[in-house]
Amino acid sequence: MVMREIFLYLLLGHLQAAVGSVCVPVQCMKCNVTESVTTDPGCINETFPSNCTKDFEVSVNSTQPQPQEGDDVTLTCVNNLSDMILAFKWKKDGEEMAGQNNSILVLQKVFASHQGQYICIVNSTCGNYTSLPYILTVHSNSVVLLLVCGVGALVLVLSMGLAMKIKLKRDTDKHKERMNQRLQAGQRGGPAPLTPRRS
Repeated sequence: MVMREIFLYLLLGHLQAAVGSVCVPVQCMKCNVTESVTTDPGCINETFPSNCTKDFEVSVNSTQPQPQEGDDVTLTCVNNLSDMILAFKWKKDGEEMAGQNNSILVLQKVFASHQGQYICIVNSTCGNYTSLPYILTVHSNSVVLLLVCGVGALVLVLSMGLAMKIKLKRDTDKHKERMNQRLQAGQRGGPAPLTPRRS
């Protein structure tokens, strides 16, 4: 049903453009009047009342306002265009993202390369609407990782130094003990003292 209305809108729009009349589909208008403002039940001519508007809103929301590296982020193209949407487009830093024709953009395991301005474009029978840029900033864990690695390396070096010092002290103590044992063994088992012989 929606596709039929879109086709009729496009066909009628081209025909009326050739005649010089502008026809806006009724579903593209927001009017605060109860009386009919159209000559055609499906469209409003260019002389629509001043209390009618064609404004629609498109914006981008995120599941993670301040993601860390490695987090999953879902961007959603929020709009109030109801059933008149034909297609979605996503742009990152002005470049169109290929293969993204959905109102939801999933970024898995984000890194610094995912940072930038994301824009959602909605193509509809009422026109093309572009959201304001959504700036995605990914907070880096690399400083924390470097700090943890640095502290870990320092602890490892200190513990190895302490272990070496303890081993060296034990070796020195054992060496002194052996020297004392030799000294004592030498005193006990040494040659007898010389005594003068009697004749």
